[in-house]
Amino acid sequence: MVAVTALWVLTGGTGLAQTPLTTEIVSATGEVRGEAKVFPNYVEVVDSLGTPKGAVGVVMVQGRLRLFLIHADARRTLVGWAEQQRVFNDRDELVGYYFWTPTWSYVYDTEMNKVGEAQCLAYQGVCAAGIAGYLLGLMP
Repeated sequence: MVAVTALWVLTGGTGLAQTPLTTEIVSATGEVRGEAKVFPNYVEVVDSLGTPKGAVGVVMVQGRLRLFLIHADARRTLVGWAEQQRVFNDRDELVGYYFWTPTWSYVYDTEMNKVGEAQCLAYQGVCAAGIAGYLLGLMP
């Protein structure tokens, strides 16, 4: 019954998914920092004023799927990538971690201090990587 109820909520009661699904990005202090817009194959991130900051998607690199983080500038500049719950900048330096449950995604810096969270109900790993990239400062 819980799965049926969740499906009904996610689809707006129509049985058809409404995209994008949106969720607030919240700092460790409880401040709303922005919003993640979850689409079927990528996630866009906007700040608290609605200004696009970046996106995260999936790309195949040498036979392996890799999450890539891009800035929302005109060139769509690569700012980092994510793999195995770790976030790296464009110089391959570790900048933090992300973890997710079926409903919540959490972001931590390299010292394992909580940076923030979001309630990602779909595409959890990609959503978590997107909010991590934003909260860790990769999407200026």
